[in-house]
Amino acid sequence: MTLPAIEIRRKLRSGDLPVAVVGLGWMGLPTACLLGNIGAKVVGSDTNGKIVESVNRGISPLPEPGLGQYVKKLSKEGKLKATTKTEEAVRESTIIFLIVPTLIDRQKKPDYSSVENACREIGKGLQEGSLIIFESTCGPGITERIVKRTVEKHSGLKAGEGFGLAYSPMRAMSGSALRDLCHYVRIVSAIDSKSLEAATEVLKTFVRGEIHPVSDIRTAEAAKLFETIYRDTNIALANEFAMYCEKAGIDYMEAKRAANTQQYSHLHCPGIGVGGHCLPVYPYLLEAEADDLEENMKLIKVAREINDVMPRHTLRLAASGLRVAGKPVARSRITVLGITYRANAKETRFSPSVELVDLLKRRGARVTVFDPRYTSTEIKQMGYDAKPTIKMSVEKADCVILTVPHDEFKQLKINDLISAMAKQSVIVDGSHLFDPKAIEKAGAIYRGIGTGTWAK
Repeated sequence: MTLPAIEIRRKLRSGDLPVAVVGLGWMGLPTACLLGNIGAKVVGSDTNGKIVESVNRGISPLPEPGLGQYVKKLSKEGKLKATTKTEEAVRESTIIFLIVPTLIDRQKKPDYSSVENACREIGKGLQEGSLIIFESTCGPGITERIVKRTVEKHSGLKAGEGFGLAYSPMRAMSGSALRDLCHYVRIVSAIDSKSLEAATEVLKTFVRGEIHPVSDIRTAEAAKLFETIYRDTNIALANEFAMYCEKAGIDYMEAKRAANTQQYSHLHCPGIGVGGHCLPVYPYLLEAEADDLEENMKLIKVAREINDVMPRHTLRLAASGLRVAGKPVARSRITVLGITYRANAKETRFSPSVELVDLLKRRGARVTVFDPRYTSTEIKQMGYDAKPTIKMSVEKADCVILTVPHDEFKQLKINDLISAMAKQSVIVDGSHLFDPKAIEKAGAIYRGIGTGTWAK
């Protein structure tokens, strides 16, 4: 905290400013690797012993593209090691990145226990003059209310005097985390000007995108939530329009393309729901803070309700098509193509596809799942029936539901798909990849989210 800016960068790159990354999850481990790659000496801590063991063996515990090469290289060079002992990792370090999950409980209330537990251990090992950079998404006020107070309590040091404290929310998605962490604009805020200057210099060592400082931590916390909830709300609007179009006999995608010729219209694509760790969780973090201020966030609540209902709506589309085919959902062979929450990523957290499969099974359907990002063995370990190929998965299927537009699914040939299915079969296109006319011409019944002209 007392070093000139140029010295911070130099010492970090030379390994003279050791770094602790607390939390080796989807964003923590990539961050640790990016820091190690610029020359920093990094120790990562995690409560999961299997993750720690894997990193120390030079093997990435996460299926993130490019991460395996980094972990192998940095572990071999001695620039990256891992431990379950956060207190010891922090005691050995001058710069501490805190990147642990922020969750919601069954009542959809924020659960910051992971943050609080990590801060307790950080406080025990914190050395005077160190800098903490908190990166987890949280409600406005949480950095100062939980991180600052907990660290101060267990370290005996005061933020802004004994240690520096900054907040810089991550902007990255699984599947492209290494690229995103480097190239996206990075918001940064801090408890005081000295912490802000030091955090900015640390981030500049591996962030190639613009560093965007804001006036205070609460503003940065709000900005992260606002940008995420903006997406969730706009997806909900698209889904609501799509459900209207189905009943009105309108093709939503055609209407969307026409509407978006107006420069201020940016309608999104509808889908079977919203997944991942961010969009289904973060609105509740803001809602909790708003409730404390007696401010009713009506719009974001409704948006969550709309997006949450989409897996059930997709089931209704499948049931509608099967009725036309003279088949009930119960006992029908239904193949779900895609179990991940989005295309080309190997992640199922809050995946609407998972909910859809569970709904189908509860209705008595015989469900097979295929996803090119997972082996059939991995899918079976999730508790689902699976076959090793698309062809085997759709053979004799009464209904195929396409949930995510993986690149492999874009290569599917409609005639080949339908010829492998049962007679009087149904295709539900939740990703708008197929031509409805071509599907019906090939002899199948078509249903699509927002495709009202074909789902009367």
